Amino acid sequence: MSGAPALEVDLQVTVGRGASVFTVEARFSLPAGVLVLFGPSGAGKTVTLRAIAGLIRPKRGSVRLAGEALDDGMRGVHVPAERRRIGYVPQDQALFPHLDVLGNVVFGLPRAERKKPGPATLALLDELGLSALRGARVDALSGGERQRVALARALAAEPRLLLLDEPLSALDRAARFSIGRSLREALARRSLPAVLVTHDAEEAAAFGDVFVQFERGKPARELPREVVLGEKGPCPHCGKP
Repeated sequence: MSGAPALEVDLQVTVGRGASVFTVEARFSLPAGVLVLFGPSGAGKTVTLRAIAGLIRPKRGSVRLAGEALDDGMRGVHVPAERRRIGYVPQDQALFPHLDVLGNVVFGLPRAERKKPGPATLALLDELGLSALRGARVDALSGGERQRVALARALAAEPRLLLLDEPLSALDRAARFSIGRSLREALARRSLPAVLVTHDAEEAAAFGDVFVQFERGKPARELPREVVLGEKGPCPHCGKP
């Protein structure tokens, strides 16, 4: 639908069991760019990300991508995850240890492309600095290299939206800077909208255009950049105020 926001979310998801059950309520819109979900652990950020991906069906509400309904409780719409064309990089990366770097990157592609990767896949490996590692086992890679592989696998399928669950949290400072820069460049090069989960205010400021705060037991709410940063000043990675 022409002119529609990149992403519109208005949903409720029930989390937990028994006495620990609570409902995550999230309502936000991303015109373009990167939307950041931030807040403490256990507040519902990852659950919301999984609902957008189609891995969880919302209790009620809707998810729209570029105007297309992926979930609509009122109309009984629920598009399966594999048909959403959404790239998803989970926090644990979920790489396959029995496959090499190239095997992981092409895993979600059609069989013919898995057997003989095309120029686009090879260019992606080069873009993310993985060409020299294409035959390496992923369990022999550094944390930053594994994160690049996970990102390449998500981008190889040419998604309409990229979801990232704390992509930099397990990396040291040098790797965080390097991977963060590669990620920002990859998104900008493709004009690819993304949703990123983090609990780090500096990381949120480095990536985000829209910010949604999660607190357990409260509806998620959009906040302006200056509130997210507080008194921290400009982001040290990208210089955004």
